[in-house]
Amino acid sequence: MKKKNIVLRPPIKTKYAYEKLRCCKNCHNYTVLMEENCTTCGKPALLPVQELALRAAKRSLSNDLLLTLLLTLIAVAFSPTFQFIAISAVSGAALMTLLLFVRRKALPSRTSIELSKMFVRDRDRIANGLVRNLDIAAAQENEARSYELMREVAVIIRNDHIRKLQILLLQSLVLRKDMDLELEPLLLEDFDPELASYIGELAKIKRELIKDRTFQYVIKYEQQITAMRDGDDILAGVAGAAVRMKRYVLAYSGFLARYARKLPKDRFLRLYRIVTENPDLNWGALQAETARIYEEKYQWDADFQQIKPRSNIHDV
Repeated sequence: MKKKNIVLRPPIKTKYAYEKLRCCKNCHNYTVLMEENCTTCGKPALLPVQELALRAAKRSLSNDLLLTLLLTLIAVAFSPTFQFIAISAVSGAALMTLLLFVRRKALPSRTSIELSKMFVRDRDRIANGLVRNLDIAAAQENEARSYELMREVAVIIRNDHIRKLQILLLQSLVLRKDMDLELEPLLLEDFDPELASYIGELAKIKRELIKDRTFQYVIKYEQQITAMRDGDDILAGVAGAAVRMKRYVLAYSGFLARYARKLPKDRFLRLYRIVTENPDLNWGALQAETARIYEEKYQWDADFQQIKPRSNIHDV
């Protein structure tokens, strides 16, 4: 299948995942998609859940004020003497002033409480809305738009089914370095060849996305990846991504020892520099393998002559 060359719009990033969730004031259905009108009732009545929670919190605090005012009026009305009327009025006014002060301080925490209550109360409605969002995303003819919508749903719903759909969509596109891509949120529990291929592509264009969880996934399913048509290239690419940090080289030295010979010169040069300049660290088999590759391929290479070992790696 020919891959499509398209532009992916960057996601709208929020501090908390729930900040993308909106609710329709009219039909009370939920969505994470950035549509202008509710896809259920068609009305432009979508509001962020935090705004609805804020309104509920203000309403709750206002009810406290009204209750205080009502109790004050009752106390004044039933006071037998003017002295009791004055005491009731002053006490009520003082309590309302205190409540107004506390209201400003308590609003954020009350908003959080209302938000939690909303999530518990509308749990099924939220789930149904997200399933509807997923159907909308899957029905898009434009793969890029479909992925963008699915990416929004995946912020709230995290499961392997959605991750696999996202990976399949990404694998239908020509991936570029300037795209806002992700990897760790897409990692699956089980082996998936499409995910392995995606990792291999990222190793070429955005190796900074390959981190600990990805290295662990690749090592866990190394045998299955090796059996793929381009499996060795994928594994070599991941090994090349590991050499960008000494911490990764040390943590995954055994994996690197198996694929160091397949590294291109620039990646092996970096690996050789890290191992050579840190001879006291426990590199395991990687130290000897690095020395062998150097002797066989790069002994007379000028780029390697500039590296000054702290001790003789070639004695290993």
